[in-house]
Amino acid sequence: MLSRCTLLLSLPSIILSSISVTFSQNVKTIEEVKNSTSEVVHYINLNDKVVKKVGKSKKEATSLYNSHFNEKEDSLFDFKSSECQIEDWNNVYTDSIPNQERHKEWAEENLGIRKYLYHNSFALLGAFVYTDQIIVTLTAENQFNNTVYCRYYDCRRREIPDQFESVVNPESTVFCARRPGAKYISISKNLEEVPEYSIPIVPRIQKPPHYFTVCMATLYGDEPKFLQIVDFIEYYKLQGATFFHIYLRNVTDYDRVLLDDYVRTGDIEIIKMHDHHWRDDFMWHNAQINDCHHRNKYFSKWTSVIDVDERMEMRSDSYKTITSFLDSVTDPNIVNLHFKVQWIIKTDNTPARYENEKQLIEEMVFHKYQNLSQVGSFWNQPKCIIRPEKIGIMTIHAPLATYSGMRRSLVNESIGVVRHYRNVQQRVFAGALDRMMIHAPFSISPIAQWIDNLLTETILKRVKWVYDVVDVTCDQKQRIYQIHGGLNASCWLEQQHEKNNLAA
Repeated sequence: MLSRCTLLLSLPSIILSSISVTFSQNVKTIEEVKNSTSEVVHYINLNDKVVKKVGKSKKEATSLYNSHFNEKEDSLFDFKSSECQIEDWNNVYTDSIPNQERHKEWAEENLGIRKYLYHNSFALLGAFVYTDQIIVTLTAENQFNNTVYCRYYDCRRREIPDQFESVVNPESTVFCARRPGAKYISISKNLEEVPEYSIPIVPRIQKPPHYFTVCMATLYGDEPKFLQIVDFIEYYKLQGATFFHIYLRNVTDYDRVLLDDYVRTGDIEIIKMHDHHWRDDFMWHNAQINDCHHRNKYFSKWTSVIDVDERMEMRSDSYKTITSFLDSVTDPNIVNLHFKVQWIIKTDNTPARYENEKQLIEEMVFHKYQNLSQVGSFWNQPKCIIRPEKIGIMTIHAPLATYSGMRRSLVNESIGVVRHYRNVQQRVFAGALDRMMIHAPFSISPIAQWIDNLLTETILKRVKWVYDVVDVTCDQKQRIYQIHGGLNASCWLEQQHEKNNLAA
């Protein structure tokens, strides 16, 4: 309604909450504003109804500033600062959560218990609302089966006084009932405790927008990552993936530029792995897997949980890509596709920066490293593609429990395997090299030519777009610098310094 607007144009002088709004040019009506030959402005004063005159009238033309006034406020903005609009999908109240008895059975068997690290708070990571519940993921891994309270907040982060008692089960997970208008949520040990900062609740209400998504395990460590990152994302895009959740602990500023460009184009979401408590960089894997599982429920039909140095590849002529294979899976009881691994010896770090096309093509991991091991067993560090909504508890290499379907569906290596580029520099895990070498003999085995060609092209295109910055001449730079209060370009100053030296 008009009475809710700060600036109202339908009257010549209006007082709203001790504020007076008047037109210049002695204008009285909207029609006069539109026909004025000079720009009309508002004067906003405290109870001041004096109309001030500005400028002289020009009769030859109507001012372009006065032709676009509205007589009514857009209904989308018809609300006050204290109001919260509740969408239909968010106007839902529940007094229980689904699968409570299953969760109790799992807790009695200590499924998913870790009791890991030393957190004294929950450290909320993500929250997702589904039709029948809200799931909150934590980075704390030592709260298993503790009683907690779900604390709900509206769009202004005012607490909704209708808490829900729950437990942390599985580890790092809290299931909460729904509350109308809840936009943020937190968790507390009791109702008297001041909870930690609330986090936004992300809707997962509609039909999943994606068919196949990929979660990249937490990025950390001192090896440069930009080439591995672009290889990973472009490879899985060629395999049919349409969105990526990238879990980030730390990368270089140079690597981050590439990640941010993928955010810009809507390919990825970055989830920063950080909380208020100590842990080493490699200790985030369990929390990351758990969050990936719940973040992709009703976001994607299939989700792969995999590391930056791993590539799932199809080996059968019947299935050229991962999604063509997934399309063939029609049994609803197949909820976890379990892939064996083959290792590739990776002897060097990937480069820290892009130099030129020749350097980049030579350093692409699928060109530089092709020495492939024998196939490992199903129980030797396998990786999975899962149906997230049917999985109950997820771990790094396999589900611990399911709501429906078979816990493991083992994919024969004639259909597909995981190609794992294992760096021989054992930065964290001693013995990783030995575990790889027991799968000798190794043999040179390049990736399929069609994907080599396309992957080379897409990597080059993205890297050059991000890092191959178009330069201009020093004179052009100097002209732009001079616009900004007479600043000088550093290259121009160097040129002047050289000229002065020659003149001397």
